[in-house]
Amino acid sequence: MCEIRFLLFILFMGCLCACGRVDLKSPKTLFSSVSEISEVEWSIEADSLARVEGIQCNDSVLLVFDFYSGKSYSLFDIYSGKMISRLGSIGQGRDEIPLGVFGYIENNRFYIYYDQTGYIGKFNLDSCSVILDCPPVCLAKYKIPGAQISKIAVVNDSLFLGAGTYNAEYQYLLFDNKSNVIDSAVTIYNSNEANLNIYHKFLSNQGRLRKRPGKSQFVYSINNSSNIDFFEIKNNKINLIKSLRFNNPEYTPTQDGDYSRVLFSDNNVIGYIDIGVTDKYVYTLYTNKKICDNNTYNDLSSTTVLVFDWNGNPVKQYELSKEAYYITIDKTLQRMYAVVRKPDMGWTIVCYAID
Repeated sequence: MCEIRFLLFILFMGCLCACGRVDLKSPKTLFSSVSEISEVEWSIEADSLARVEGIQCNDSVLLVFDFYSGKSYSLFDIYSGKMISRLGSIGQGRDEIPLGVFGYIENNRFYIYYDQTGYIGKFNLDSCSVILDCPPVCLAKYKIPGAQISKIAVVNDSLFLGAGTYNAEYQYLLFDNKSNVIDSAVTIYNSNEANLNIYHKFLSNQGRLRKRPGKSQFVYSINNSSNIDFFEIKNNKINLIKSLRFNNPEYTPTQDGDYSRVLFSDNNVIGYIDIGVTDKYVYTLYTNKKICDNNTYNDLSSTTVLVFDWNGNPVKQYELSKEAYYITIDKTLQRMYAVVRKPDMGWTIVCYAID
């Protein structure tokens, strides 16, 4: 009789664990309810968006990554939607930056980085609102052996946080403006896979990094997965707060001479598409869509926004009225700005009220 009870207990626990594994395939299961949010009447200046590769904002301006006509970014007034200026001259001159330089806004500073040349700089957005073609200020030119950096955040003007891979083992590294590595932390999910070289590991660990405004806290999501980390820097040490790793990317590493690639499986979820932050919350544009369904590739877009606090705890889930490709948050106005497609397949930006 005791043996039967024991076997029934084992069977029950097995079923429970199996159910647990199913539930933990998506971060959406952490959220108990869904809130619909309404659009606010607001419009960007007509025909001002030729292309969009990302957006950022503060309480006075909205910046669009567009990379065309010799400039990298378009700056708009966040109240009126009118264009203020274009900035970030593309080139290799003293006050120019390479094509495809990304970054983020914190307060009135727009921080930029370009890992291929080891460049970190910043724009003063107050100056860029009144000075035509304002140049960036260089903060550092780094060169760190073993570092393959996907994204960078500025802790201060001489200390930086890199996300990607370091020595093919760690996800994050802290370094200064002299290229000295201060700390590294959090083992990458595929660190022990012997068939991968350092470039395979880097390519399979790229993602999106955001910094908490005014604090040394960060969030990083890994592309083509449902994995996201919340962490902080204290006393020049990287400390993991919470790691929500639901499923790792599936991929096949390839090598053609010196050229390394990773071919991601079509069965991967797209996962986290973009991240917007305030000093209280992390807003993640997320989808459970696969990369490809029925031989058709899905757009990198979603109507779902999962909101976490900075300790990685779920707060709320929003459903948008339109498929969004990028998002950014203005805490002061309590607005979410989302990049969407127009019927003619052009771009526009819609505004939502958030609580």
